Amino acid sequence: MSVIDDIKARLDIVEVVSSYATLQKSGRGFKAVCPFHTEKTPSFVVTPERQSWRCFGACATGGDVFSFVMQAEKLEFRDALQQLAQKTGVELQQRNVEQEDALHRVNRTTANFYQQVLASDAGQAGRAYLERRGVSPQAIERFMLGLSPNSRTELKSYLQTHDMDVEVAIAAGVIGRSDDDGSTWDFFRNRLMFPIFDRQGNVAGFGARALDDSMPKYINTARTPVFDKRATLYALNFAVDSIRQDRTAVIVEGYMDAIAAHEHGYTNVIASMGTALTEQQVSMLRSSADSFVLALDPDVAGQEATLRSLESSWHVIQSGAAQQRQRSHSALAQVRSVDLKVAALPAGQDPDALIREDPAKWERTIEEASPLLDFIIPAAAGRFDLTAEGARAQVVDLVWPLILSLDELDQDHYIQVLADAVGVTHAALTASAGRRRIATRDRRRTPSEPVSEISESALDPQRSDVLEDTALALMISRPDLRLKAAKFGAAYLRKTENREVFTNWMDCAKIEDLWDSLDETLHPHLTHLTNFKLPSADPRRDESGLDQMLKRLEHRYWLEQQETLVATEDPDQPPSKELEHQVVDVNTRIRASEPMRTGHK
Repeated sequence: MSVIDDIKARLDIVEVVSSYATLQKSGRGFKAVCPFHTEKTPSFVVTPERQSWRCFGACATGGDVFSFVMQAEKLEFRDALQQLAQKTGVELQQRNVEQEDALHRVNRTTANFYQQVLASDAGQAGRAYLERRGVSPQAIERFMLGLSPNSRTELKSYLQTHDMDVEVAIAAGVIGRSDDDGSTWDFFRNRLMFPIFDRQGNVAGFGARALDDSMPKYINTARTPVFDKRATLYALNFAVDSIRQDRTAVIVEGYMDAIAAHEHGYTNVIASMGTALTEQQVSMLRSSADSFVLALDPDVAGQEATLRSLESSWHVIQSGAAQQRQRSHSALAQVRSVDLKVAALPAGQDPDALIREDPAKWERTIEEASPLLDFIIPAAAGRFDLTAEGARAQVVDLVWPLILSLDELDQDHYIQVLADAVGVTHAALTASAGRRRIATRDRRRTPSEPVSEISESALDPQRSDVLEDTALALMISRPDLRLKAAKFGAAYLRKTENREVFTNWMDCAKIEDLWDSLDETLHPHLTHLTNFKLPSADPRRDESGLDQMLKRLEHRYWLEQQETLVATEDPDQPPSKELEHQVVDVNTRIRASEPMRTGHK
């Protein structure tokens, strides 16, 4: 039994939730006013049989005891794990606070050293570069910008004279060490240094820009106990108060973009540091912002990064949209997601240049940012050669789930936009989308085909872990299927450990990065997934098999929501209008997610 399973086995979700909400027995389950949003009619349901919870109101989310504590306490997985382990008496490898403090001290001392170098005669080239970029002395001081000297030992010597342990400096990533002979050297050399602060203002790591022709142009601290680039946003420590006040976060790409914004008074701007926005980064902002504006570079690479950001963060943005969603009186109405927009920057101008040259135009660009789908539809269409066989279907498959998340009027508008983008009529597109939902029903499959056997277990609670694990194992083994998996929501997975693996995998380019990004407690589970015996080695069958498994996981999810609603219905009372609306909404989603017919009722 894993540590996570051990903790779950010792907990009763009814008891845990009762600490946050007043539960009332209802049928085979319990109901309460949702603890996560304001409502009058109870829409929050706890199901003891499955040890699960679900909000059928504005939150429209649910999960197990881990996900409940994570949302209730606004905790990351590791912190929730520690809290529940302490509650149940399960022993964990404890977080080393002393080590973290030592790493922060080394990083702060290192940042001070780089500042001194930049201010010295040796820092002339760095100061000249910053002057050309329009960075003021005040900004240099505030952001603690510095310069690493072109030396192998100066930083090491400085740290030693300030009573810093070299081993801690190696662990912090500012000193490198050879695996061959154990020799050490200053990791960053002849680079402009950008200290990266955590939310509390500690120096967690560094970004570094080459001042010569060295490649890569930008490097950063490797993952350490106090720094993970995928879970860090540059300048968030300076921006968090403004973001909370405005309820809007503007996300740029680079360090210089964020610095320029703050210098000109746009203090709700943060930087993703040259990568696609990750789910971890969005999770950090969900409690502070209702609106996200992506303002990445306008070149092809920047547009691709924007599209990857939307793919990787869409589901977590939707799951945190409780405060912005509006429920219609129509039983078939869908709910709106949190406000997500894309700012179309002028060609040839990154945010840094635009802010410094024309602040008023920058303000208009942010104010006139386009809704998500106005950007993602042409961007997705531009990814493919639409004359190639199957290309238009790939674009539709990518965008269609996002369109279905809108209300009916907006759906109709964006179906037409998508139809125009791929060169078909509105009627042809809707008919095609409908056919794709049922096309697999009529496929003839042999009894020996292994993917079908796995798919048959989708609705069997005793075998559901096999389906989840198989789908995840296939995704991990086939990084090229990431785009297909981007349409899938982590909420459709029952197990918290599988949700964590999935969300981290979506942000990782390589399996090695996935190991680094996951909490060590999840490493045994990842080992299980990487060693999982997959049913097929045929790439084409893998792709169709993953389609089926993801569809069944989604379908199972909505069937369980239906079962939860029925289980909590009071047989002695007529169903409320709210319950009727919820049932109709869930039934609509069940039909939309219905997988291939398999012959059973």
